[in-house]
Amino acid sequence: MLANPVRLVLAAVVVGALVMGVIALAVGLFDDSGSVGTSDIGESERIDDNDFARSVAGDCLDWPAGNPGQPVKVGCEQKHRFEVAGALDTSVFPGAEFGEKAPWPGDVRFGTIRDEQCPVIVGEYLAGRLDPHGRFSVGMMYPSQYQWDRGARALRCGLQETGPDGQPVAFSGRVADQNQSRVWPEGTCIGIDTDTRKATGFPVNCAEPHSFQATGIVDLAVRFGDKLSGKPWPNFRTQNDYLDGICPVQAERFVGGKAKLEATTLNVQWSVLEETSWLAGSRKVVCYLGLPDRRGGFATLVGDAKGGGDLLLINGKRPVPPPQAPPGRALPTPVPLPPGVSENPLEVPAPAG
Repeated sequence: MLANPVRLVLAAVVVGALVMGVIALAVGLFDDSGSVGTSDIGESERIDDNDFARSVAGDCLDWPAGNPGQPVKVGCEQKHRFEVAGALDTSVFPGAEFGEKAPWPGDVRFGTIRDEQCPVIVGEYLAGRLDPHGRFSVGMMYPSQYQWDRGARALRCGLQETGPDGQPVAFSGRVADQNQSRVWPEGTCIGIDTDTRKATGFPVNCAEPHSFQATGIVDLAVRFGDKLSGKPWPNFRTQNDYLDGICPVQAERFVGGKAKLEATTLNVQWSVLEETSWLAGSRKVVCYLGLPDRRGGFATLVGDAKGGGDLLLINGKRPVPPPQAPPGRALPTPVPLPPGVSENPLEVPAPAG
């Protein structure tokens, strides 16, 4: 193993970035230019008589890219952007807030309603099995002002997956039936906010600035049991002991051998699963290559690490591999880690989820 993984304090940087990205999109799925089917159902039909207004728990809705005002029901095995967990009963709200002549509540109020009401509905729908660090987040579909002014009052709580633009992206299958872990395929580079040096959580071209590069996915179910096994959560020490025997080998294979891995000067790291993620059924983690920045966060990488350091820049500079040690001597740590970063691989949770 070339160097030691970064301790949990750096993991929080990634987790925070991912979670913030998920929450930001959930404020609403309709904009003022959209409509709940009015352009398709005809002027003589009611605005609340369409697939959205008729949707019930377990239905999956999709819409044309860029036009969330026209959702249609599709089979959940097909690509869709929203899985309905349940309708929200507007009679629980005070006064005439949802009355016939009530003014449109606005995005902020709808966001508050989502945060207060939808987690309970989604929790019941999934029997408490939503991974808080995973791919999916709680969302709410609500009328735009245009729709509201024409009588639309339906609200639906549900599940969505966020894209890099903050909008829901299409996914296949019901959330309860799939692994919710936030992982990326071998070779994927994850973007970086160059101002904060935090990972964005979204894939980018490796020729663009990025925070780390995935070398592969590991399914912990193989060693510790799938979600139906009833086996307890393996703690961080147990996960790290297991992954310490997998990720370095995987990294060497990815870049083309030990010498090429050393030439990158990057650290071999991996994610781990929180107990809440394990209980939700998540079982996959990701191995990756990255480097901490001495100012905090991640060093900015440009280029593909596969094949060694020939095409790689670290904070704008070519990596300089350490000199080969004489026989019988241990190699020094090739890249000094920043203060406060432990060299103990048992303190690694890296980017959780």
